[in-house]
Amino acid sequence: MCRTLVAGLLLAPVVQAQTLTYAVTDESWAPYWIVEDQRVSGIFHELMLALDERLPEHLQASHPLPPLRTQKLFRDGQLQIECCVSKSWRSDSDQEAVSLWTVPVLETEEMLIFAPGRSFPYRHLQDLRGRSIATVRGYGYAGSEYFQRNDGADVRALIYLVAQGRSEAGILDRLEWRYLQHEDARLQAPRWQVEEGPAINRSQLRLRLHRQLAGRLELFNAAIRSLQADGTLARIVARYAPKAHVVGQVEIR
Repeated sequence: MCRTLVAGLLLAPVVQAQTLTYAVTDESWAPYWIVEDQRVSGIFHELMLALDERLPEHLQASHPLPPLRTQKLFRDGQLQIECCVSKSWRSDSDQEAVSLWTVPVLETEEMLIFAPGRSFPYRHLQDLRGRSIATVRGYGYAGSEYFQRNDGADVRALIYLVAQGRSEAGILDRLEWRYLQHEDARLQAPRWQVEEGPAINRSQLRLRLHRQLAGRLELFNAAIRSLQADGTLARIVARYAPKAHVVGQVEIR
């Protein structure tokens, strides 16, 4: 290498990767986000680590924060990424105005659960009209205009309400249920027994990018597609829900 070229390389400025911060809330949504004593794990945690390896930017997690606080920080541009949410969950005008959306990452499926032997026919959301349905306080649900909500403090409270016959059914993410069955021994006890029912809603979850990252959107899309194409995302999901499998664009069933 000639001296002129060497000197030019030595004098060239060092280009450092930009650091982007993604939102982590202090509320667990197992197995997607698992937050325990400031320790974070779960499907989306591992997804973000895998994306970090495939993007020129460095992706770092925020400290676990209350959900409303993370949304404010995202709106103000202090957080640049949110993984992984449905467009319908961030339809408020102030959030929509600053949001860009990647290709779908996962498709989640909400199902009905029933106490053993107490299922009822279901084909459409309207079939829930007038029924008492166990839900989690503060969460939104498709079809809630038809049924009477019976809110529990968390998903385990929801399951217990159904198992004890205090609600006619409950609404639960199918992958979340399978994870809890594997991880929570209490759910094997007779008083916690419920049956899986039909799917009632599916949501495509995507990364939400702040509009300041408009020029990086296609890089993120390419990285997500590569994780899907080479099976990395399917392997991540399988570690948290052995009974689940991934089809096409990482659809969980």
